[in-house]
Amino acid sequence: MKTYLVEHAYAEPLSDEHHSEETRRATPCLAQYQVTWKASYLAEDRLRMICEFEADTRERVVDALRSAAVAFVKVWPAHKYSSGT
Repeated sequence: MKTYLVEHAYAEPLSDEHHSEETRRATPCLAQYQVTWKASYLAEDRLRMICEFEADTRERVVDALRSAAVAFVKVWPAHKYSSGT
């Protein structure tokens, strides 16, 4: 599996209710497209979020999010970088 990062941007600070609703919609779609959520990082102002997923392809991540009607700015492949490696 490869790692993909997804950037989300919000016009208003992300509420817990909105986040819960997106998660509820996304969970079955992620399973359908064989995408695994790993972590999310929400900016302190709650206007941006980066989510980490594992999947075979970028297209699976995009298709899962679109099926769940979860808006995103960009999806890109990534790998963890540790200094000294």
